Amino acid sequence: MGLTRKIDGLDKKILYMLSQDPQVSHTELSKRLKISQPAISARIHKLEEEGVLTHLIGTDVKKSQLFLAKVDISTDNVEEILRFLEACPLYLNSFLTSGRSNMTVLLIGENIRSLMSCVDSHLRKTLPAKNMEFDLIVTPARSLIVPIKPIMEKKRVSSCGTDCGNCTLYMSDRCLGCPVSVHYKGKLL
Repeated sequence: MGLTRKIDGLDKKILYMLSQDPQVSHTELSKRLKISQPAISARIHKLEEEGVLTHLIGTDVKKSQLFLAKVDISTDNVEEILRFLEACPLYLNSFLTSGRSNMTVLLIGENIRSLMSCVDSHLRKTLPAKNMEFDLIVTPARSLIVPIKPIMEKKRVSSCGTDCGNCTLYMSDRCLGCPVSVHYKGKLL
């Protein structure tokens, strides 16, 4: 379902207040905006139903000391790359872009070397890319909350088919291993 009505000034005030304090109660919003609590609840419900307002559970990249990487890719096969990435626990999101590259991928990890290892050992060797450029995102300018899903059930072989215990980068401490692997040395993912 898409946006079916015009977002008015009151909706914008509600969205603004929730963006400043996601924990604010409907009662408090009602008091601040001087409208009834049921009216606030109905508007919030409509905004959620239309996808304008969503709730995200995640972690602050800065506070949790996670690292972000941006990988720009030129490819003729975006769908194949997306299928491959869906299984990767370091994968956050992708964007279809214009310009020199037609795709940008965001990855997250607990250290820089692990992100570099993932890109060099797996993405560059596996994906159907004509060109790939890896950049670290040094720090977000504002708070950046990202969804992470700590892996509870570890496997011997990672999602991309690698046994981290046999990887030279892992054995030489240049990589923490894959978060889905029983060999993973990280703490958060």
